[in-house]
Amino acid sequence: MLDREKRIIGVLAGQPNGASWEHACNNAFWVLDKLAERVKPSKKDLESRRGIFPCIAYGISLGNGQTVSTTLVLFSLCLVPAN
Repeated sequence: MLDREKRIIGVLAGQPNGASWEHACNNAFWVLDKLAERVKPSKKDLESRRGIFPCIAYGISLGNGQTVSTTLVLFSLCLVPAN
């Protein structure tokens, strides 16, 4: 969805046809769940304005007056060694 100035204001998403979609989602959930056991959030990550849960920024950012997108740096993300 675009506004009058052709800025993206929303994204509509569905799911692909086929039986493999549920399997792919379940695998992604399993991997993220296992990684979550190894994440040690910083104090800043624990005090999120987004809700009563840890929030670790990742990906690409474009906002707050930025004119070009920026890859977020994960200084706060600390993976502890796997058992």
